[in-house]
Amino acid sequence: MYTTLTRLLLCTALLAPGAALAEPAQQLVAEAEQRALEGDFDSALPLYEKAIAALDTEPRRQQALRYRYGMVLNALGGRARPELYPLARAQFEAVLDYLDGGADPEQAPSFEHSPARVRSALAHTYHQQAASEGDTGRRTHLLRNAYLLYSGAARGLSQRQEWHNLSITYFNLGQVCEWQGNLEEAIEWLEKAVELDARHGFADLEEDRAYLTALREQVNPPASISATAL
Repeated sequence: MYTTLTRLLLCTALLAPGAALAEPAQQLVAEAEQRALEGDFDSALPLYEKAIAALDTEPRRQQALRYRYGMVLNALGGRARPELYPLARAQFEAVLDYLDGGADPEQAPSFEHSPARVRSALAHTYHQQAASEGDTGRRTHLLRNAYLLYSGAARGLSQRQEWHNLSITYFNLGQVCEWQGNLEEAIEWLEKAVELDARHGFADLEEDRAYLTALREQVNPPASISATAL
């Protein structure tokens, strides 16, 4: 299931429309994404890097491309390329630095993604890496970082009323808590996700509700029928 999800994330990252870029950068990104869709990631990634460098005089567009690049790297990390997770994190951290302190006040409000959304994307790099981490200590560290970042992102998303991103973040918090063995808290987060889904008519409702039911059954397994009918 998680492998299927990471393939979907990669396709979504590559096919989603990006911010308008200067012509040289746009050509580089178009070539990079074509190669990535063909599976030639080793030649695609340096093209993204060149496109980012080409936007050095246009910080808003540069950071928008960094965010997009981070999403692609994170999705690739889920395709047995875990060495790309730190590079993905570096992109999101650079965007956060821009939004939290280095952005031109006249440009930051028009940036496509809020700091809370970027923070949630950063959290997902730790969350997703934990899914394939075999070392117990490193997995614990990854999940702890994911939990802290998602929690901060959730507060920001709630303040900004970014309800769909908030619902997704609640779901992810629930999964992190499940993987940490904290089923009671996992249920609390999923209840919040389902409530938002139902209130706003999000397509995730049935999936989130099914996950919530599965979590509840882990805590209180359904009684098995052991009596033989007479």
